[in-house]
Amino acid sequence: MPVPYWLRLKSKRRGAPSAHPDTAPRCNLARYLVPVAMSIALPLLSPQQTQAHGPEMLLGSTAANGGALGLSYDFSTLNSVTPTVSIGGLTLSTSVFPGFEWLQEDAPDLDLFALKSGTPFSMQVVSIDAGLSIKFGSVTLKAAGDSTVVGTTTRIPGDHVHPEWQLLLPDAVTGTYRVSFRVTTSARGFSQSPVYTLAFSNAPEPTATVTASATATPSATLTTAPSPSPTETATSVATDTATPTPTPIPLLADANCDGIATAADFTAMVKLAWGQAGAVCGADIDGDGKITDSDLTLLLDVLFLAL
Repeated sequence: MPVPYWLRLKSKRRGAPSAHPDTAPRCNLARYLVPVAMSIALPLLSPQQTQAHGPEMLLGSTAANGGALGLSYDFSTLNSVTPTVSIGGLTLSTSVFPGFEWLQEDAPDLDLFALKSGTPFSMQVVSIDAGLSIKFGSVTLKAAGDSTVVGTTTRIPGDHVHPEWQLLLPDAVTGTYRVSFRVTTSARGFSQSPVYTLAFSNAPEPTATVTASATATPSATLTTAPSPSPTETATSVATDTATPTPTPIPLLADANCDGIATAADFTAMVKLAWGQAGAVCGADIDGDGKITDSDLTLLLDVLFLAL
């Protein structure tokens, strides 16, 4: 029985970088402040769960140096997304699995050939359920026809790209949501892949219920104990202590239109960025006429530099 390709790569991945050098994290103040701002402005549902690294969608082609692009993956898998934050009655659940990985050598058992190093490839959405989206850096795919370049193949064993699969739904709503897509490339000699469908669910995994067996216990013997003598209870008198209220810093980044810029504006800004109706006022910090992630980053800079 042939050994699956992703298992053969297991030994090659040891010591290899987990991401392409071009996509390595860069020092960015706002990036490290985002989790802090989330803890201030948004109630966390639960600590983010750590997911084990599993098989990726393996990319190759149906012929050597040509043919149609193809992916090897168990597309019958129901992929789980984990609740991350609650925003104004909506719950955002996310996952970074599965990712895209490209073959480093031909895999006859998968009927796929390795692509040349430097081959760019893109993801094009064919259909997608409402509430589901895919984020590649600053690009978000959430409608049929949306597409973006995913990455470029290398000869680094284990090199791969992880998008963020996002599911934004009203609180307490669970279900299975699907996206159908194809993989394309601008490289000559190749055609687009067939349409593949991934399914994601935010439903909690069932937990086993343990039923304890009843155990007979000996009957207790009632004994009379002398009642304690009444004791005088001292009553403490609370002293009102005035708590100073910090003076809000007046700034232009006032997303909830209360005349000041505080952490409350972050929640209002997130709602606006997700397309919810609400106050705007000074939310468009970068002045581009719309509320985007760029305004969120600038708001964080304003809030934290003012501390």
